Amino acid sequence: MRRTGILSLAAVPLLLLASAGAAVPDAALTVTAPAAGSVHQAGGSVFVTWRNATGQELDMWLVHGDEGRVAQLAAKLGAAPEGETATVLPTIVNGEGYAIEMAGRDGAASAFSGEFTVTPQVRAAR
Repeated sequence: MRRTGILSLAAVPLLLLASAGAAVPDAALTVTAPAAGSVHQAGGSVFVTWRNATGQELDMWLVHGDEGRVAQLAAKLGAAPEGETATVLPTIVNGEGYAIEMAGRDGAASAFSGEFTVTPQVRAAR
């Protein structure tokens, strides 16, 4: 195969992300739950599962649309090939467009769950 020295246009967005310090999505890391379209209560638990072939410990973040990372939900989760945990959503968040981000500790690998909705916390009647 002859090398032409021309960079494929498909590679340009990846280079821009990497040069900006942003995490590049990595097929070695996937978030399998929570499911897209699911609804979870603020202050309630959400079940998170993932596959991790990066060999790194992971951090878990709650992210929202254009705001990006809203809250860190867990740090230094194991480097096992598969993981699962229940985490509590902050009570200060409500609305659509939330997701869970799993990120390698070095910031090079990152993956997101499907977008879900967070509903207001239900208060017990007195």
